[in-house]
Amino acid sequence: RSNFRPANPIRYSLEALLPNIDYNTVEGLNVNIVGSLIKSFKKGGGELVFSPHIRYGFHNTHLNAWGTLSLNKNSTADELGERRGGPPGKDRRKARETSDDEGPIRINSTSQTWSLSGGKRISQFNPDNPISAYLNDFYTLFLRRNYMKIYENYFAEIKTDRRYDNGLHFIANALYEDRIPLDNTTGYSIINIKNRDFTPNYPFEQLSSQFTRHQAFLTGFNLQFQPGQRYIEFPDRRLSLGSKFPTFALAYQKGWEGILGSDVNFDKWQFSVWDDANFKLRGLLRYRFSVGGFLNTNSVYIQDYQHFNGNQTFWASEYLNSFQLAPYYANSTTANFYATGHIEHHFNGFLTNKIPLLQRLNWHLVGGSNAYYVNRNNNYVEVFGGLENIFKLLRVDLISSYLNGHYSQTGIRIGLGGLFGGGFLKRK
Repeated sequence: RSNFRPANPIRYSLEALLPNIDYNTVEGLNVNIVGSLIKSFKKGGGELVFSPHIRYGFHNTHLNAWGTLSLNKNSTADELGERRGGPPGKDRRKARETSDDEGPIRINSTSQTWSLSGGKRISQFNPDNPISAYLNDFYTLFLRRNYMKIYENYFAEIKTDRRYDNGLHFIANALYEDRIPLDNTTGYSIINIKNRDFTPNYPFEQLSSQFTRHQAFLTGFNLQFQPGQRYIEFPDRRLSLGSKFPTFALAYQKGWEGILGSDVNFDKWQFSVWDDANFKLRGLLRYRFSVGGFLNTNSVYIQDYQHFNGNQTFWASEYLNSFQLAPYYANSTTANFYATGHIEHHFNGFLTNKIPLLQRLNWHLVGGSNAYYVNRNNNYVEVFGGLENIFKLLRVDLISSYLNGHYSQTGIRIGLGGLFGGGFLKRK
């Protein structure tokens, strides 16, 4: 029996099959097979990852297969110093301790990922995937609501993602898609509700009929920066302690007409700022504000509109990036300017610790508002208040919404708010 083991073996994994079985009105029952192969490199600490995906719809009999090849690289301060001609190892640490003229030598450590993807896949019209497959399964089978709208596309994408420990994060990509419309092929549901029919498989609030097949070549970048980063410095790396300043982000996307037969022609931008403000005993304030718009709308298809992440299910969507009572596509736009805002305050017992029953249960108050503005005929505000840390797990909000200045509806959303915090159940 040999005890030999390779220094850097290839690791592999395969996701469980049962959680990857879904149902929708386009594919019927569909199964997703997802795996990964990982090769680590001892020198440099990087790894090469291949992630294959296979999806088959049993009712429309469509097979979709795609994959992603990623190279992940982490560079320490010593490696960067050697590459740029600085003293390595102990000599570099000695230089950091003894430098008098220029102060301590500080070379930022970075992480970088390059990825190449391609194949044929299923995508939601809103690339933020506002509704998860799990929730769409439930609503389709038991409530005859097919909220998720999807299309097929042959695609190829190259992407780079680089993060610096000084608070700078840069993402850039180039994407080609051959977009193919899909129609409903089944109307089956476990519970058949009278006078309730499934809606067409496209954003019918924006389109009067199915979109035509077309091609799109897109490039874009997303630049994020959080100034004022503080660190603990070790010989070969830095440990970030965060910053008292918010994060700023600028995103830009260009649709190129004529390249590889592309039919799109537009320019879209967005500027965002977000942060958490800790008021200690008085709670935690979280916010996110964005402005953006289209500089050019010569040829824009529904996939490239600016979508406002709505939610028409009982389960709360991502709290600082969605509108809990808004429809998914009714307010999508190609306007030259829009603004969005999300703000919520977690009181963390600041008020409830004075109420005997709530103090005993350790439930906390939360409140806030979400809003967007395009113009006088397309604006939306919702205000909410609720309790979180229920059984250290759940959060329940009561929400009222106002569309174009008039009362719209009131609803309840349940999410995760406590031990797990995030508040949304989402599988891409």
